[in-house]
Amino acid sequence: MKFNLAIAGAVLPSLALGFPQMMGGTREEMLDMLKERAELEKREPDLVSGLLNTVGGLVKTVVSDVDGILGSVAGGLLNPNDKRPEPGYTFQAPGAGDSRGPCPGLNLLANYGYLPRNGYVNFGQILDATARGFNMGTDLATVLGVFSVLANGDLATESFYLGAGPGNVGGLNRHSTAEADISPNREDYYNGCGDNHHLSSYRFKQNVALAKAGSGKFDMQVMAQQYALNADFSKKNNPFLYAFPFPQIVSVAAFSFYPSFFSNGTFGAGGVPNYESVSSIIGAQLDKTTGEFKYVPEKWPENWYRRSYPYGAVQALTDGFTQIYPSNIVVPGVAQLGTANFNVTNVLCDVFQGIRSITPLIIAGTEKDAATAISWALGKLDPVLGIGALGCPSSVLSPDKTDILFPSASQTGGPINSPSVQASKAGNNVYNKVYFTTKPTSPACS
Repeated sequence: MKFNLAIAGAVLPSLALGFPQMMGGTREEMLDMLKERAELEKREPDLVSGLLNTVGGLVKTVVSDVDGILGSVAGGLLNPNDKRPEPGYTFQAPGAGDSRGPCPGLNLLANYGYLPRNGYVNFGQILDATARGFNMGTDLATVLGVFSVLANGDLATESFYLGAGPGNVGGLNRHSTAEADISPNREDYYNGCGDNHHLSSYRFKQNVALAKAGSGKFDMQVMAQQYALNADFSKKNNPFLYAFPFPQIVSVAAFSFYPSFFSNGTFGAGGVPNYESVSSIIGAQLDKTTGEFKYVPEKWPENWYRRSYPYGAVQALTDGFTQIYPSNIVVPGVAQLGTANFNVTNVLCDVFQGIRSITPLIIAGTEKDAATAISWALGKLDPVLGIGALGCPSSVLSPDKTDILFPSASQTGGPINSPSVQASKAGNNVYNKVYFTTKPTSPACS
């Protein structure tokens, strides 16, 4: 029997504001925290103010920026066994019926056959492919995989689509579940008129300009600057911007994934997050005539080596919330933020408790289905987030109300649904086109 995961996905991110006690504080304490965080938004002028003014529309500047960061070479820990793709795994561009979505790494793995090429994947395949392709730690892959199945897929088969599900409902394109606003190089769901899955040309031009002005690489500092600019844009232009616990964790961590997973070799041990690697892996191809980036199928560049040791959940959160997130605070539903109790263990425990705290009748039509879903998720997460692994509390409060679902939770777009016109660009990825040459300060529905 299939469980209505669209409803379950709506509940998880809403727990923090609907029931702040589960995140460690009362509603009044949460409101006080929001006021404090608002003060942090009064920022100094951007570190790169003026830099990006030279980019928009000036083709020669974009080409110069790209030329200026070519040629960095990987060294250090380069084990021949880590070269990718492995023999027997060949690149094949996705066809019209293949599902692809907002995660370039998963799209790439499907393009090489590490994941099913049709883009319909299951939990076990995700664990295996992310480890073999990028050396993602089992704990991190488990967290991402559990929420992808629970919020975007089918529990009976432990599967989900990499892009849009049937009828554009479900799949990783589903907004504010695993996919979230403030992406490194994709637009917010609202501003993109439902297009949260294609590469944004203007955003990658911005990213390239930042890299050139910095180390010449897509390192943590550059990706923190990219996050700061993108977060600031979303705050000012996206009235549907939400920052609930799990989607925000994914959003912030995605910026640290660029140096940590997309580097040629192990970042920090001789590996480099260079332009050749990053542009190829995220599918950005520069047209030197127009100065725009065309979105092409994601692939590994020549002579590319994955990181030599796993990158797990604790390290990803540490990097994300100490190196990326401080560049632009976006109010989350994590009550420990701003206190001595804010650390990666507590954040991971919040994710774990968010599932543990859901009462069955709230997330499903029957207790049996809901209990099945919770038991499955806890069974997957407990070994990596449970009491034995991180020391998460064994009991937390459970909500006792039934009014915490967002409107139209099971419709196109996910739990936070903007007006129906905003879904006009929902669907699977279409490649070999240019998307978003300018900033969509209002919904780009044309």
